[in-house]
This record gives sequence, structure tokens and C-alpha cells, in this order.
Amino acid sequence: MDKERTPEISVIIVNWNGRALLEECLQSLEDQTFQDFEIILVDNGSTDGSAAWVEKNHPRVRLLALGSNTGFSAGNNAGLDLARGEFIALLNNDTKAEAGWLEALYRGICSDGRIAACDSMVLYYDQPGLIWSAGGVYTIAGSVSPRLYQQPDRGPGQGPQDVFIAVACAAIYRMKVVREIGLFDEAYFNGYEDVDWSFRAHLSGHRIVNVPAARVYHKVSSTQIHNSPDFVYNGQRNVSATFIKNMPGWLFFKYLPLHLAYALGSFWYFAKVGQAGAFLRAKRDLVRQIPALVSQRNAIQTGKTVSSGAIDGLLEKNWLTAKVSKYRKNDHAKG
Repeated sequence: MDKERTPEISVIIVNWNGRALLEECLQSLEDQTFQDFEIILVDNGSTDGSAAWVEKNHPRVRLLALGSNTGFSAGNNAGLDLARGEFIALLNNDTKAEAGWLEALYRGICSDGRIAACDSMVLYYDQPGLIWSAGGVYTIAGSVSPRLYQQPDRGPGQGPQDVFIAVACAAIYRMKVVREIGLFDEAYFNGYEDVDWSFRAHLSGHRIVNVPAARVYHKVSSTQIHNSPDFVYNGQRNVSATFIKNMPGWLFFKYLPLHLAYALGSFWYFAKVGQAGAFLRAKRDLVRQIPALVSQRNAIQTGKTVSSGAIDGLLEKNWLTAKVSKYRKNDHAKG
């Protein structure tokens, strides 16, 4: 696409030492049926020659080379500063998108002005008949589960479905809403930033929709190792930060005991896999963040446009079964 022409969509890819992943990801964008978009690649201080390779081999790409690894949240925010589209699409560098991916997302988000974001049917790259996520579920305990996690794929013919979380691995956002509520909280660095954003979007009265026809294949854990110290630290700090900031009004006090119970169960699980230290560091640093989180909470709750009861209706009540099922599937996959 002509770089001087304003595109309809700005696709942002954040990369950190992902040179080996980029060729397939970028080629899948070149093959899209919908072509009214620009590509912004934010390189987070890679040392593997990613930036130079992209500059040489993909002149269409607008490259933003940062001096250090600023994380997924800040990297996407930096790309947003360059974006010219009316819509922002985020795509992980470890994905391959089907040719109709962007067109399906675009049709989905344009179908209703109340939709703030649409996400994709994300399938395992090495098991393309198996679902990694189809939107995300947020529970009354503040835990998160990928919708349809590790269920068989039934194909692209399923209809769009309202979901709580737009999974940022492969999603499109309405720029108007992003300007209204911001994009990602940079304090998150990596993990749960999309959950936090989705919660804020719901508090502002918007819809989030999963589009099964928008299909991508994800090389899971190629950029972040599951149950690594960083994975546990960022996840366990950010999951509680999201609950503190966003759970509105009386729901906060009603569901706080469940969130604490969830945290205790998570400690048991992560201790079992050798990550008790990372878990405890996460909660220690969370406590240090509380004054800042309370300030953010006050601003978010003051600006919300929907009732606490409306949010309660969006939350998954069967939180324990969902979480135990996810842990069991993870353990089975590793075995």
C-alpha cells in the first residue's frame, strides 16, 4: 500500500529477538485478501538482527527500532503513536494468519458501532485442529481462561460471539475507543494487559466480539516460556492489579474473598512447579503498587458508564471448575 495514503487499518507487530519468526508472519500479511492497511513493526531492542533484516527485506513495513526491551504493552503503545488507521490490529510475531484474517476482523468490528474490539480464532500452529483461544473468559474470582481452550476446531462457519476479553495475540481495536480509554497499561510489561483493556472497555459500555472466521495459527510459548519465572511474576502481579483496578463497586468486596482463594490456589500450583519465589515476588511488588492502583481505580470507576450489575452479568460464575480444568490441561500437555 502507498505509504502516503491514510490506511483503514494499522497492523502493529511487537518483536523481540524474533527474527526466525518474522518471515512467516509478515508473509501471511502480504497474502491478505484485505489490503487497505499499513504494517508497523516495533522492534524491542533485538540483538538478533531483526530490525536490519526487516528494513532490507520488507520495505512496506514501517520500522520503529527501540533501544531496549520495553515489553509488550509499551511496545504496542509506541506503535500506536505512529498508527494512522481508523482501526488498530495487533498481531503476535509468532503467528501465521489465514488470508481472510484481517478482512474477517474488519467486517466484524464494522458490523456494530458499539464494538470496541474483535479477536480471532487462535489455533495451535503445530496442532491446527485444536483451539488455543477464541476470546477470553473473566471469572468472579478475577481469574482468566481462554474460551474453548484445547477444544477441537469446528471450522470458520460459526457465528461471532460476544466475549469478555479480546486476546491481543490477534485482535482489532477501534481507534476511537483507544483514544477514549487508552491502549495498554505499561506497568504490566507483559501479560494481562489485554484483560485490563477489555475490562475498561466493558466499563465504558462497549462490546467485545470473537470472530471465528478470523483465523490465525500460534506458535505457543515461542516468545515467552510457559511457567518461566518471568511468566509467573508478570502474570501473578498483573492478574491482581486488574482485579483491584477494575472490579466495580460492591462487586469488589463481594468477590475479593474469591480472588484471595484463587491466589492461594495459584501459590500451591506454582510452588508445585518450582516457581514459588516468582509468585511471592509478584505479590510483594503488587502490594508496593497499591497506592498507584487505587489512584487508577478511582479514575476508572469515576468514568464508568455501566452499572456493577451489568458487569456482573458478564462474569463467569463457575470460576473454580474453569481454573482447575485449565491447570489439568496444561499439565497433560507438558506430560
